Parts: sequence; structure tokens; C-alpha cells
Amino acid sequence: MKQKILISVFIFCAFIKANSQSKAIDTLVDVGNHKIHFKIVKGKGTPILFDAGGGNNGTVWNSLLDQTSKITNATLITYDRAGFGTSTIDTLQTDDAKHGIISSIEDLEIGLKKLGYDKEIVLVSHSYGGYLSALYASRHPKLVKGIVLIDVNHNYYEDGYIEKVVATQDKLIPEWKKNNKGIYYMAATIIETVKIMSKIKISQNIPVVDFVNGIPFLKTTEEIERWKECHKKYVANNPNVTGITANDCGHGIWMGNPPLVINSIAKLYANTSKQKAEILERALQYSITACNDEKAEVLAFNNSEDDLNTWGYQLLGKNENQKATEVFKLNMLMNPSSANVYDSYGEALLKTDQKEEAIKMYKKSIELNPENKNGKEVLERITKDNAKPLN
Repeated sequence: MKQKILISVFIFCAFIKANSQSKAIDTLVDVGNHKIHFKIVKGKGTPILFDAGGGNNGTVWNSLLDQTSKITNATLITYDRAGFGTSTIDTLQTDDAKHGIISSIEDLEIGLKKLGYDKEIVLVSHSYGGYLSALYASRHPKLVKGIVLIDVNHNYYEDGYIEKVVATQDKLIPEWKKNNKGIYYMAATIIETVKIMSKIKISQNIPVVDFVNGIPFLKTTEEIERWKECHKKYVANNPNVTGITANDCGHGIWMGNPPLVINSIAKLYANTSKQKAEILERALQYSITACNDEKAEVLAFNNSEDDLNTWGYQLLGKNENQKATEVFKLNMLMNPSSANVYDSYGEALLKTDQKEEAIKMYKKSIELNPENKNGKEVLERITKDNAKPLN
């Protein structure tokens, strides 16, 4: 009896939903004519601020917060930029230029000051959010103790590249202006943002971890190579930057390999803390557990009932009947309470002319599942064949 495996494909562009942290505080902070939403997981020591990529809000970080909190014990802060998530936008200001990246960084600065987190801080950012980390670090170089950059833009969009991108968005911008103010203002000011960021540098006194994806999200060879080259140059030009290529990961690296990102944050953070040894010990224990859990998940999938069943039928389809019989037998031994595995094993036994054993398997399948119509029909047929007199 064949069963299909349903494989869920995760698409990064969708917002991530995860269980909320029990210690989390959600608050809206008035930054002048609009409010910015902050989520704070309370802890101790230097806080860690997470800045999302373009088009995303703070919820993209939810899957990282629990483990990062457990390892570092730090206060973790995520937020939604104006017009994203539950943050509002200044509707009194109609000049597009006034809704650019400078406005975004000022919103953040006001919000952090009102919340009491305008002192030393560690930054983590993704994609467009890297602009905010670089800008904040350039404005507060003595307060930023470290930065983790996850597949950020660097200077990729300079030299006329951003103009090419904007040219492809002409038809989308009117729709964004009507239905998504956050995206609209980001797109409307992106050329100016790139100009501003081309002049911004992170102090070489600040330690940085720079991630680049191992699975390109860009389409053409030229774009892919340019993205990689931007990251290579960034690492090469700053002795305080550690470059990491996240193998087998797309743009959302922390989703493709959570332990890699979490441990990189923890290691960087440990160097800012008096509890360095304890943080590194917790990070090590997490690495061991995460690695072991991953192996267990792979093992469980590779030996799952459905997977073995599918493998067996693939072998039958190639007329490798003896190999298929061994796979179905393994499935039966590993899943002795499943009616389906006995049915499948019986089918393979028939193909290898082991009728007596096949009859036993079908009888067992029907015993476990009296509604197994297929098993009853096959059993009836082969028992009749066995009852025919010899010529």
C-alpha cells in the first residue's frame, strides 16, 4: 500500500511565526508623530539589538531568541521600523525624503533612549538591516561592542546597481504607496540610502562577524559573484572582521543553520561580558545538543516508516525486488504496529515468489487494520491460487 510523503517547503519571504518568549515585553514607544514597536526579552548585561532585513519586521528573529537568551542571559531587543509590523508611520510628513534611513535611525535612537537602552549594545542585523547597524555604529562607535552581520548588502548596490533595481519597480511603487507605506518609503528613498551608506564605515575597533550565504539568492552569475566579492573585500579590508560562508544556507542564514548564527552571536557577546567562560560553556553545550538533535532528526527521517516505504516502492519500480524486500522487512521490524508495513512487505514477498510468507504478512496487516480492503483482496486471491490442484 503506497503512501505519499508530504514535504513542506519553507519560503523565506513569509514572516516567521514562533512561540513567544515568556519573558518578552511588547511596547509601543512614541518617537514623535508615530510609534515604534519594540519587543524586549529581559536579561542582564549588555543588550543585543536585532535589526530585520528590508520588508521584514522584528518577528523574523523569534526563532533565535529563546536559545540566544538562554546562552547569553542578555536582554534581547527586536523592533519594527516605521510602517512595518505594528509600528505606525508619520502620516503628517508627506515628503518622501523625510522617511528615509536617517529617519529610521533617529526613530531607533529615540526609542532606545526612552527604554533606557541607549548605552553599550551589541548589534545583529540581516540584509537591509545591515545599513542600520553600520549607521548606528558610526554614530555611536564607543557604545557598540560588537556586530553580527547576516548576509547584509555592504556596497553591492553602488556603482549604478541600485538604479537598475529601482527601474524594475516602477509598476510596483504605486501599489506599495497605496497598501504598504513601509515598503513604499524604503523603495522611494533607497537610492539616497545607498549614497549615504557609501560614505559610512564601521570603526575597525568594533569586532564584526560577517556572514555570507552559501546558496545564492540572486539570479545571474554576475550578481552572485558581485555579492560574494563585496563580502570578501569587506572582510579583507578590516582585520577585526571574521568572515563566515554559511554553507547550504540561503539569504536567511539563521533559519538554515540556527546553531551557527546563535553560537557566533554568543561567542562575540562573551567577549563583552565578565561571564565569558560561563557563556562559552553554555554555547558549547548547546552546540553538542543541537548537533546530536540534528543527527537524530536525520536518522529518524531516513528511517521513518513513510521514507522506507517510499524507498521500497522505488526499488520495486526498478525491478530490484530482492532489495525492496529487505527494505520492507526492515520497515516491518522497526514499525511492528503498522498495518501498512506488513501490507507492503507482503507485496514484495509475492514478487520474490515467497507466497507463504506473504500470506502471513497480509494476515497480520488485516489483523492490525480490519479495514484493509487491499490486503483482503490480495489475500483472497493468493489463497485461492494456493488451493488450486496441481496438474
